[in-house]
Amino acid sequence: WKNARIVMALAMMAWGCGMSESTVFQPKPLDGVKEVLAADDSKKLDAVVTAFLRNKYAIASARYYQVPGEIPWIAVSKNVQNQMAEKSIQRTMFEWYEPGIDFVEVYPQGKNGAAFAVAMPKGTKSSADKLVGFYVLSAPAAAKK
Repeated sequence: WKNARIVMALAMMAWGCGMSESTVFQPKPLDGVKEVLAADDSKKLDAVVTAFLRNKYAIASARYYQVPGEIPWIAVSKNVQNQMAEKSIQRTMFEWYEPGIDFVEVYPQGKNGAAFAVAMPKGTKSSADKLVGFYVLSAPAAAKK
């Protein structure tokens, strides 16, 4: 029975993670992009997003996509904005956001501190394939206490 308790605890934790993620609407990536595994570049992007959020949110989960070089950030951004608008979800504008410099957009959802964010690393060459992160965000740990 000892192992059964461990299995149940792990199942409940996994179920809880899935529940929080399912409460956040996540848009579909553009056609023609491929999902990629987390790597050094995605860890750097996670750090950029974390710094940008300034403890307003914490990253709960992330998915990464490789976008062809001919697709600019604005197309990725508009794709997400349009899907969010269909669900009546508006982007939040932080006072520190600098258009054209910051490639992070945040879409708060509900009253539990959850949000969705899309991001791309700064300094990505326009002709190069781009890494784009889709993030499920939660309230920071301090706010949950």
